[in-house]
Amino acid sequence: MLYVEIAKKFIERLTLYTKYNINIMDERGIIIASRNPDRISTFHEIAFDIIKNQKPMIEVSDENRFLGVLPGVNLLLTPNGKPVGVIGVTGNPSEVKPIAMIVKMSLETMLEYEMEKDKLYKRQSLKESFAHGLLYDTETDPAELSSMARFLNYNDSTLRIPVLCCPEQEVDGTIILRKIKSGSLHTSQDMSFLTRKQQILVFKTLPDKKDLLRDYKFIIGEYLSEFLQDALGQDVKYHFYVGTIQNSLSQYKKAYEHCLWLERNVKSSSTGIYFYDYIDAYMKDITPLTELHHIFRCLAENILSEKFLAGYTELMQALKKNNYNMVTASKDLYIHKNTLAFRLDKIRQEFNMNPLNDTKSREFMEYFYYYLKRK
Repeated sequence: MLYVEIAKKFIERLTLYTKYNINIMDERGIIIASRNPDRISTFHEIAFDIIKNQKPMIEVSDENRFLGVLPGVNLLLTPNGKPVGVIGVTGNPSEVKPIAMIVKMSLETMLEYEMEKDKLYKRQSLKESFAHGLLYDTETDPAELSSMARFLNYNDSTLRIPVLCCPEQEVDGTIILRKIKSGSLHTSQDMSFLTRKQQILVFKTLPDKKDLLRDYKFIIGEYLSEFLQDALGQDVKYHFYVGTIQNSLSQYKKAYEHCLWLERNVKSSSTGIYFYDYIDAYMKDITPLTELHHIFRCLAENILSEKFLAGYTELMQALKKNNYNMVTASKDLYIHKNTLAFRLDKIRQEFNMNPLNDTKSREFMEYFYYYLKRK
């Protein structure tokens, strides 16, 4: 395809610097731009022959031999190696041939630039549509997602894991995304987006190997190491919320939601926060409150006192946060370890349960804690 507007602008600029008449013809042999306005939209027989038979050049000495053709040199335009039209310079062939070669090269350079720009624009537009279907649209056809992925040169069945970058301070997401993508471990198969909240989201490719669960944290850590090293001197703290491994585009939306759940619910000073470390908390969180209400309402409203429930919630929160370590949990509560042991013993007596060494007791007491936090 020959860009008509570009051809016209090209002729307008050349008119300022040369006396030669120049014509530009499209793939049908129709003159679409010319220094002579009267020739625009007329048929050029030589241009049609060049396009049809893929001839690099035809010189014309006799203007009466061909329809709509004056003496001169006509050259095939092949930006990026693809024939799109013909450019002709009117005049004595031996005189205008060097001029025609330079003009051809100049126009092809312009066309290549515009084609590349158009290609990038179309890819960006398609990528935005792809991101919308992948992350937000609940009714996107999986076949359509796969088609867009292939057009964007993504393998739709590759193992990937979402990494959501959330800085503690406001930063330019476009710049941060560019820096992450410039890392040596970022590949053409890593899908990267700016979300609606202008957060950086990367679906990082993972190797298909049996010990992946053992190594995936190291893979993510290495991938981000260059960016984090560069960010050390910028005084900006980043958290990276890492979701679930997927190999189906239809599951990417859920994997992204797992990252968002981590961002909302996990308060940590760590740089990397991994969803697989919080499955129990996630499952408790998504359990319908009505179901928990059926199980615990009577205990909370009729059997146990408000004072007991307040102390229970505070203590369970500290124990869970510190993985049931009595020493660190007591420090979080600003009380002595013996005081914490005394309070826990009162709870043990009330429930006849011990969350420190009995799994079933811990499960009950944690679900009761989640119910009290959510009701």
